[in-house]
Amino acid sequence: MKRLVPSSLITFLQANPNCLKSDLFYISLPNGQNIYACEGQWDITVPSGTGGWTGSTTTFYATQFGRWNRGAITSEASFDLSSNSMALTCVPQPGTAYPGLTLGILAAAFNGLFDKVQISVYTAYMPSGSYGTVTAGIETKFFGFIDKITDINRSHVEFECPDALYVLNQKVPSRLIQSGCPWSFCDTNCTQVAATYTVSFTAKTGSTSSTLTPSSAFTQATGYFSQGVITCLTGDNAGLTQTVKLHDSTGNLEMTLPWLMPVAAGDTYSVIKGCDKSATMCAATIKPNGSSVNNLVNFGGAIAVPQPLQAI
Repeated sequence: MKRLVPSSLITFLQANPNCLKSDLFYISLPNGQNIYACEGQWDITVPSGTGGWTGSTTTFYATQFGRWNRGAITSEASFDLSSNSMALTCVPQPGTAYPGLTLGILAAAFNGLFDKVQISVYTAYMPSGSYGTVTAGIETKFFGFIDKITDINRSHVEFECPDALYVLNQKVPSRLIQSGCPWSFCDTNCTQVAATYTVSFTAKTGSTSSTLTPSSAFTQATGYFSQGVITCLTGDNAGLTQTVKLHDSTGNLEMTLPWLMPVAAGDTYSVIKGCDKSATMCAATIKPNGSSVNNLVNFGGAIAVPQPLQAI
């Protein structure tokens, strides 16, 4: 991918060939938290308005989130749309926690909390003897996603990070002709508003990592939240999401997978209505208050498609 270098930094590099440098890493996590790390020996603060940086004044930490460094970045100009990749390594200190959770960085990586997160890499160039001075600007080196773990052990984790062209690595046509709707409930194609179908609740004593019991019983019918998405708002799992496997007859919500951290009474959650992707449900999309909406005009499935085992 093409590098982006502000003109002020080009002028600085021409006049200061023997300067200091440090890579800066910005990683956007699925729980709404961010990692700002640098490979330098000390923290580096990038002021708002610095050339090559569009964010507010931000400090990139040398050790708070462990020691981060990258491998080589390939940059090429061609008509080939294949993506390039970069190796990314983190060596956390004992006790370094995943932002927003009490879970360690390595345990979080092992449990998939870095999967498909966005990563931006910048390089700061500083005058010799003035570490941390980035007034000349910073270079945008890489933008992409953390794709997979290539190595993990008790002391470090190494990721493979493809650039943004990775998004183009998909089958064409992207949609499979099927009777069920391919859209995600309340996405831009579905057009329904997620807040309309979302209910908040507090976990009751007896709730576990696999089953949540609301302190006040849901007024919605059994199965209303089955296949819905639940988000933890407060507690050790704050910011994490899970899929509801079953909204059972007792009003409990059974998770597809257990929560990573322990669930405690008093933890708060929000859960959105489930959707079975059928035309029948789309024609009578029921709101939490019991009223319904006919959203069949936005149904994305092919209702008349033959069953897979049906001969024509």
